[in-house]
Amino acid sequence: MEGVEVEQHEFNGQGKSTSNRRKYAVIAAIVLGVGAIGAGVGLAVSAGFEEPIDNVPTPAFGRPTTPGPTPTNAPSIRQIILNNARFGGTEFDSANSYQSRALEWVLTQDIPLTNFPDMDQEEQTLQLYGLASLFYATYATQSDWTDHHYGNDVALPGWLDSKGWVQDASTVCDWYGLTCNAKGQVVKIELDTNGLTGSIPAEITYLKDSLQYIDLFNNIIHNKGDAGNAWLGELTNLKYLYFGQTSFQYDGIPTEIGLLTNLVELDCSYTLYFGKLNGQTFSKLSNLNYLVIDGNSFNSTLPQELINLPNLEYLYAGNSFVEGSLDFISQMPKIYELWLDDNPGIVGSLPASIGSASNLASFSATGCGLGGSIPPEVGQMSDLVQMWLYDNKLTGSVPSELGNLKKLKLLQIQKNQIGGAVPEELCLKRRPLGRLEIMEADCDGKVECSDTCCTCCGEHCIDMRRKKRGL
Repeated sequence: MEGVEVEQHEFNGQGKSTSNRRKYAVIAAIVLGVGAIGAGVGLAVSAGFEEPIDNVPTPAFGRPTTPGPTPTNAPSIRQIILNNARFGGTEFDSANSYQSRALEWVLTQDIPLTNFPDMDQEEQTLQLYGLASLFYATYATQSDWTDHHYGNDVALPGWLDSKGWVQDASTVCDWYGLTCNAKGQVVKIELDTNGLTGSIPAEITYLKDSLQYIDLFNNIIHNKGDAGNAWLGELTNLKYLYFGQTSFQYDGIPTEIGLLTNLVELDCSYTLYFGKLNGQTFSKLSNLNYLVIDGNSFNSTLPQELINLPNLEYLYAGNSFVEGSLDFISQMPKIYELWLDDNPGIVGSLPASIGSASNLASFSATGCGLGGSIPPEVGQMSDLVQMWLYDNKLTGSVPSELGNLKKLKLLQIQKNQIGGAVPEELCLKRRPLGRLEIMEADCDGKVECSDTCCTCCGEHCIDMRRKKRGL
């Protein structure tokens, strides 16, 4: 990897647990090689209990699971599940529903399991039923959505790894992708890039008391509307939620996510979230540190509630039809890395107030509609390490104040209307005299820049950089 153009997890130095697969170079290497498909399964509240939606997908041919003998306590186990049924029990009317299959498997397990003495029978039963529902709802699940993309005569392959699932309940903490606490409660579900189809079921909320981490990134799932999204708001202990590159579908980002007040990281990039961003979604997310919303279609400005988040350091909103000016940057209390690429609705000039964004170390606004000149106040951004501004309508010359940026390692400003000479104060920051490793401008035409200062000249540099960054 050349110079400082690193993936965000290497750059930020925070050891982000997920960023090694979140940077968008992964888009070009999606293992599944298909679009997100699935069908919505979820909840709709009516008359005190939830009603199932129509056309619930049924499993296609998948991994065979043979139910074992029915233990003597099966009636009490069945009653626990019926008493807590999300759809009033109607979900069991069809023997082929994922809920019926999950119930059938749970009834073969001798619950309570003796290796989890700190969980009572009801806790164990509902956790196992919720996990079994997740499996049967998403393992080789055929639906109208998959039929549309693949035809109705294609057998879906199932999960890439399903080790342990719906076999021996006593080994649940060893099932692929699960992590438990000392009590035996599941705290983490990691099923990213694992070939899930269908829809993530609302029954996952049976784990809400313990679940802190869900990773569904890059799967072929389709959760639509309130039925497929509203239950997210019940998982109030969640700290980490990743479902980027799936087909969660909603008008904007669901306001129910705003109920997850413990949330630290959220990735809902490249989903089907289309519509105006609602400030209510962000108003209570005071712990949010990392937000990825790239690749959606919001057609709105960033709401003030998002801008004011007190602990937000990482925001990625590229190619998301975000609109408006950049005046908000100086209002972001802790922003450290801000990428807004490929949003032509971002217009106006770089505001002079950006100089007060003292924590901002990585800023990218390529392929936007920015005009005017680069303000000299950029030279006051003492922590700035990398800045991408290529492919805009910037004018004027490069201000000499950029020579004050002692930490600067990368600057790309080509494909603009900038002219004149790159100031000596900036060129002196090139290695070995300074830290500047990559300096790119239109030095094949409008900009004067020596070989000892600029590392690449012209628009052809952009394609190379975009490939490196996965844009």
